[in-house]
Amino acid sequence: MFLERSAIFWCVQFAIYFGSVTHGNPIASSRYNFDDEWDSNIISNKEPLLTTASREHKLPPQSHRQGKDVIDLRERLLNVEELNVTNDKIGNSVNKIIPCSVCTLGTNLLQTAVRKGESFEAIKLQFVAICVGFEIQNHDVCTGIFDIFGPEVLAVLNVTEKNPKEICTLLQSEACEEDPSLPPPWTIELSEARNELEEPEGRPLQLGKPTLKILQISDSHLDLEYVEGSNANCDEPLCCRATSTLKKKNGVIMPAGRWGAFNCDSPRILVDNMLENIAKDHPDIDYIMWTGDLPPHDIWLQTKNDSLMVLKESVAQVQRIFPNTVILPALGNHEGIPAGNFPPPWNKDQAHSMDWLYNEVNKHWKTWLPESEENSILQGGFYSVLIRPGFRVISLNTNYCNIFSWWLLLNNTDPAKELDWLVNQLEQAENNDEKVHIIGHIPPGSSDCMKTWSHNFNEIVNRYQNVIKAQFYGHTHSDEFQLFYDPNNSSRPNNVAYVAPSVTPFSGYNPAYRIYHVDGEHPDSTWEVIDHETWIMDLDKANSNLNENPEWFKLYSAREAFDMPNLRPLEWHKLIYRMVQEPKLFEAFYKFFHRDSPVSKHMTNKEKLYILCDLKSGRSQTRRAICRDLEIMIHD
Repeated sequence: MFLERSAIFWCVQFAIYFGSVTHGNPIASSRYNFDDEWDSNIISNKEPLLTTASREHKLPPQSHRQGKDVIDLRERLLNVEELNVTNDKIGNSVNKIIPCSVCTLGTNLLQTAVRKGESFEAIKLQFVAICVGFEIQNHDVCTGIFDIFGPEVLAVLNVTEKNPKEICTLLQSEACEEDPSLPPPWTIELSEARNELEEPEGRPLQLGKPTLKILQISDSHLDLEYVEGSNANCDEPLCCRATSTLKKKNGVIMPAGRWGAFNCDSPRILVDNMLENIAKDHPDIDYIMWTGDLPPHDIWLQTKNDSLMVLKESVAQVQRIFPNTVILPALGNHEGIPAGNFPPPWNKDQAHSMDWLYNEVNKHWKTWLPESEENSILQGGFYSVLIRPGFRVISLNTNYCNIFSWWLLLNNTDPAKELDWLVNQLEQAENNDEKVHIIGHIPPGSSDCMKTWSHNFNEIVNRYQNVIKAQFYGHTHSDEFQLFYDPNNSSRPNNVAYVAPSVTPFSGYNPAYRIYHVDGEHPDSTWEVIDHETWIMDLDKANSNLNENPEWFKLYSAREAFDMPNLRPLEWHKLIYRMVQEPKLFEAFYKFFHRDSPVSKHMTNKEKLYILCDLKSGRSQTRRAICRDLEIMIHD
């Protein structure tokens, strides 16, 4: 993921350098008046998608720990001076990919120094020369990056009124040390809470009653050009293709295995085998959450046709194995072209519209979703469906918070009116005594999610915490979670987002999927997650035993592995601090984080801090504030 983000970042830097001179005169700003006349006040559908009889599924073994309190180190850290930790330690939880000073200085110099009016091709030549000269990537990748990202980024930078510091702050606001006391540029209007907050922490789980069994598949990144035996150790961001080169530095050919390879995306045979094994091992799945990122990581080669081809192939794979199962999809950042780019509907220019994608997904999603959802899908790729009476799933397009969605540099106020629509759906759910699960791709606490969007989303979660029982995302490729907190009490978590592991081994992790057990299907249903399991394939073992089909096995179940009496937000909060106190517990979590990968490295204290801080960060770009106590406890 780092190579991909670095390549995108430097494309922006060079684009800004030439942004004011490409294609002659700037685009007329009058074309972008930011008006969106779409009516977000949509009456939610009332017909449940699941019509089969309820059933009781076999649950994983339960924990023997019955909610005993972990020693609260926070209480012992009221006086920072006692720990002899200087304030320069504070801020280490911010993982700075590019220092803000470098971003701002480079952007300012490049933006102001060159006003020559070069052609697109002349700019491209200079970009490629610098990109290759600084060994950011090889010639083909640098050329492809500019060809795909350049037209989109330059079009935006020709009309944006933001200065270099503002641009860098939008891309990485906390690294740029934006004043946390500043009010958000825009806010979503919320009603006053009408009910007292539910405090379920002391209530025992309702075991022995009917449940829902739910599958989550995320980040499959199907690579239709994967070639067994090709080089898996290449200079490009993605390897295992016929065109993959040999690394110039210490290059050793590593043949791509039949079932996949680390640092490569998923071959078709891997995805097919996973789906077939899921159907065999879990024939009682009630529905599937499919949380995006279907295309591969070849961001320097992607076209709209390529993205749509992978979409069609992926849908066909899933439908072949699960022809009668309800499937709830969400869009990933790699579905956009260039990757991560999702222009809001106020952009009426068809050259930059998302109609090409929304029209296609609407056509495929009709198989699983009611006709009533076509309106919001065509508007912005999001929808809301009733699963059972009293239980609803809302699928968000969280790419509208992505820092690499370039049109947000012009205006990022509630893109596609999605959050306004979300509030309306949650308000109706509250009025109808429904509980809600939210699914999406980019977790709202991710550093890839813009701060203001994430701030507003957190306010929505806090307001409707009695309604929202759980959230489910992907994107990071890791097996983890994120917590949301009461804005007035940083020790009170009010929601949890489950972040599912990836199918692709691209990040050096074994392929995986998640199973959730949800309390439901009975008169006193809470619709809370009772437990979850991660199932994996040992990729090295599969590739070394070609005479046998790969084995998919349960790596762990959460309640048993972490000795948790339940999976409510407070227990996840306690787990974070237990991992600070108990090194072996963190080691177990980290093993699951990378799915027992043989290529994962030992964690330094700083890297451990990054991981634990991410678990607390359901609100993006706030790590300095929310992880201050962790930084004091975990210091070199």
